[in-house]
Amino acid sequence: MKRLLTLAALLMLVLGINAQEKKTWDFTQGLSEETVANLNADGTNWAPNGTDNWKNNNNSFNKSNLMANSVVIPETAGLIFDIGSNKSNSIHLAQNKIRLTRKNTVITFPQLTNGQTITIVGRSANGTATNRGIAPVQSYLKFQADESSPQYNGACIFLGNTVEGSEGTYTFVWKVETDSAEPVDVQFKLTPDGGIDFTLFMIDKGDAPSVEEAQPVAYIYDGSLDEDYAYVYLEGSSDKFILTPVDASNTEETAETLRSNYTAVVVSPTIGADHPYLSTIKQTIAYVPVLNFNTAIYEALGYGKAVASTSNILSVMQENETLFEGIDTTEGIELLSEGVITGVELGDYFAADDIIANAGDVVAMHIHNAKRNAYMLLPLSIADMAVANQDNIALLIPNALSTLIATKRDVTAVGKPVIATVQEDGATTVSLSATNSKKIYYTLDGSDPTVESTLYTEPFVLTEPTTVKAFAIGDGYTDSEIASKDVTILTQASAPSVSISQEEGKSVVSFSSAEGVDIYYNYIGSTVLTESAKYTEPIELTQPTTIYAFAVGGDYLMSDLSKEVVTIEGINKYTLRWDVVSHFDANADEWSGKGQQQDAEGNIINANYFFTWGKNAGAYWDESSATDGTDEDGNPITIYTETLAPETYESGDWRLKSIGQVMTWEKLDLKNNIGDTNYRNPDSAEDAIGVNDQEGITNNAVTFGKQPTGGPFNASLESTVAFQAPFDIVIYAGNGNAGEIPTMQVETSADGETWTKLGDVNYSLIKRNYKKTHLSYEGTDKVYVRIHHTDAKSSGQVYDLYIMNNGEYSQNSDVTTAINDVQSSEAVRSEVYSINGVRANAAVRGISIVRTTYADGKVVTRKVVK
Repeated sequence: MKRLLTLAALLMLVLGINAQEKKTWDFTQGLSEETVANLNADGTNWAPNGTDNWKNNNNSFNKSNLMANSVVIPETAGLIFDIGSNKSNSIHLAQNKIRLTRKNTVITFPQLTNGQTITIVGRSANGTATNRGIAPVQSYLKFQADESSPQYNGACIFLGNTVEGSEGTYTFVWKVETDSAEPVDVQFKLTPDGGIDFTLFMIDKGDAPSVEEAQPVAYIYDGSLDEDYAYVYLEGSSDKFILTPVDASNTEETAETLRSNYTAVVVSPTIGADHPYLSTIKQTIAYVPVLNFNTAIYEALGYGKAVASTSNILSVMQENETLFEGIDTTEGIELLSEGVITGVELGDYFAADDIIANAGDVVAMHIHNAKRNAYMLLPLSIADMAVANQDNIALLIPNALSTLIATKRDVTAVGKPVIATVQEDGATTVSLSATNSKKIYYTLDGSDPTVESTLYTEPFVLTEPTTVKAFAIGDGYTDSEIASKDVTILTQASAPSVSISQEEGKSVVSFSSAEGVDIYYNYIGSTVLTESAKYTEPIELTQPTTIYAFAVGGDYLMSDLSKEVVTIEGINKYTLRWDVVSHFDANADEWSGKGQQQDAEGNIINANYFFTWGKNAGAYWDESSATDGTDEDGNPITIYTETLAPETYESGDWRLKSIGQVMTWEKLDLKNNIGDTNYRNPDSAEDAIGVNDQEGITNNAVTFGKQPTGGPFNASLESTVAFQAPFDIVIYAGNGNAGEIPTMQVETSADGETWTKLGDVNYSLIKRNYKKTHLSYEGTDKVYVRIHHTDAKSSGQVYDLYIMNNGEYSQNSDVTTAINDVQSSEAVRSEVYSINGVRANAAVRGISIVRTTYADGKVVTRKVVK
């Protein structure tokens, strides 16, 4: 019978990975330099997410290994990830963990057999979340301290958990139980919420300790090795090193063969400062680990010079467990039993190196490129070796070589330069960068750059179209590819011209562009296209505000912002309502974590769900009021005469109130991408207008949710104080779902008991997109205000509710100044037109258009009815 391979098993075969060969994924060990370089180079699939952290850019990882720059990421090799319909930001790779952020993400451990165990160590990425976990197949296991009893789910058994390290980190173990004689793929899913940091995945007892093979080492000398104790001590470590003596005066070894054939190179003190092989040795530094005993060659290499110290003791400046293994460094290390140590004065190339040890005030040991093909000095001349402390150098010499071998890395190319441009009016500034680069060279004449080309030192400005070419060199890296970019020079579009026509109760704003390009406008002062609306027709405004516009398109750079304060005829400094009397903003301090539902032990659960029924709807009717009755058709029914008492939660001027209906607090990251169909954006540019020129929508919301059992929607957000009329009510609200608009209305009450509808709350059809509602209460009394959920079409979210009146702020605002300017400026000319645009001598019966020009150039157009 033919065996059918699972998709995961097929992937493993194609990619040359066997899950049984890798049994430990310890993410605390960090990411290799190669992985970091590949993550940085793969802008399609990965993006930086802070320091030493990367997140996926798209949903390309579906039933696949994690890849970066078309290479399987070795730290996760063997694990199959499926983020399903989730998009970007589902996977975070960091130097000490892997974070999976979204529910339903699946991890597959391929080809496991009956009896094998899987250990997972992790913690919630949110310290207060209580509903985050990972479960085999469909079973849910919480990362929570009280989850201690074994649970069986039909495929695996949960053996238990133990707290490790910081609070909230748990170890979970599952055992594979299957009747299949063939290996099976075992899957785990994040459910019900994502956001988990994993530090370890392990199959059985993990990978067996690796047995390191003896490493090939080239020992470069000149003349004789008879008195070279370093060679003797290294040769005695045959389990670690395979030494190949390389006679510098009689060898065919080149820098290239030394790099490719050996794990490390050792430079004997027998090499003289004038030896011709020094140039070859110089070419190996930073490309293969190098241990040098000879200070005399520094000046010849151009890397510094030898300097005699006044001490025979190494004073350790930087501890290193491998380097000083078996050696007591507390009071320094005696290197020589007599005489003094010859150290070095470091030149420019080594100037930034880590200093390992000094002899007196002189550098004795230093390390260059400590994490990649490192170079180290251990100063021991042939004469020194005869008087050295043999106990110490017998340990220090092989330890130094082992330390360096651990830094062996494949030699890769410097990253291809990035040619970045910033365009301004008639000029473009060019900046160059490249990962792992030491120097970047460039040309502006179209020719390929070399090290003889212009060295890049700072951004430069071009005023003519130019082809920029650049390549980079790096210490320990091969040269980069040549990057090329055609740099264009653009002129800036003129800022849009603004025309405002004032009519009774509204102003009509029109824009025009001198170049005929597109115009975008907004009310937040942004120059981002997605945060702006495209201008297509005059804009009618009924409330004073400031409008901004910019022109962009064609062969032009984006213009500067045009800014215009828009006033409304009939609204003056005494009628403008820009003073905040009260503000409900769902801030976290007052409204999050205020849940009242408790478990059997009295612990609060579902902390962001208000009221004792939590996230599931509660009862509406009082069961004690139940009586038997019949419906219209004579069928028996239960009739209730009393509701339960409402539950409330209040803070400051505002109270949440409900009988059985779910209400919850949510943290929402609001954006300003107008018309975007993704969550949490304004429906239109006008929905982003603030309540005044300083304040507007904030980031959190209270959601009016599930209908109570057996009863109507009734939840409300209501004031605990009555406000003196007249005043305006401004609300920012979002739809908790999509396709239906929540039925929620604004109501007022003189006594807080009997309520009268003032108007409806505006909502978007797009889930969580927000709209602005502006209502006015024009009475002279004091009234309470509430938002009341009245129907079941959708859940509603309230971000902000403002009560606004006229006061000091309104009377001294920028828009008030603009109103005063118009009113105080002398009218120099008035023109009357018919409704059809025909010039007239005076207003006619019916509607006329009056256009008034003031001394300051302001033009006001209004309709006059006679």
